[in-house]
Amino acid sequence: NTLLLPLSLPPQVGPAGSQFGILACLFVELFQSWQILERPWRAFTKLLCVVLFLFSFGLLPWIDNFAHISGFISGLFLSFAFLPYISFGRSDMYRKRVQICVFLLVFLGLFSGLAVLFYVHQVKCEWCEYLTCIPLTDKFCDKYDLNAHLH
Repeated sequence: NTLLLPLSLPPQVGPAGSQFGILACLFVELFQSWQILERPWRAFTKLLCVVLFLFSFGLLPWIDNFAHISGFISGLFLSFAFLPYISFGRSDMYRKRVQICVFLLVFLGLFSGLAVLFYVHQVKCEWCEYLTCIPLTDKFCDKYDLNAHLH
C-alpha cells in the first residue's frame, strides 16, 4: 500500500497549518533576539516541548500532520524573511539582509519544487503514512468509510 500525495491525505479543516506557522514565527523571534534574552535556552526548550507535543498529536488518525509540517516549515522560512529584526552592528545587519534573500529564495524553491512533485510528477511514498498515523493496533489507522455510515 503506497500513499499517493496529496489525494489520499485526510481532510484538513481549521487553521492547523497556519497555527504551526505562527509557532515557527515564535522560534524565529527567539533566534532574532537571542542576544538580548536573559535565558534563551530556557525559552527554546519550552517552545521545543510545545511543538513536539503538538506534532505528536498529528500521529493520531484523522489529524493531518502534513499540514502541520508544511505550515511550520513555511512559517519558519517566511518569518526569517519578513519579521522585523534588531541588528547589532553593521556586520549583523548585513548578515540579516543576506538571510532575508536566502530564505525567500529557499521558500520559493521549496514551494515550486513541491508543487511540481505533487501535481506534475505524482509522488508515491510508502512511509509517508507513518507521518499522519502510527498504527498502534491493526485497525487504528484504517480509512473510515463515511458514506456507509451516513446513508
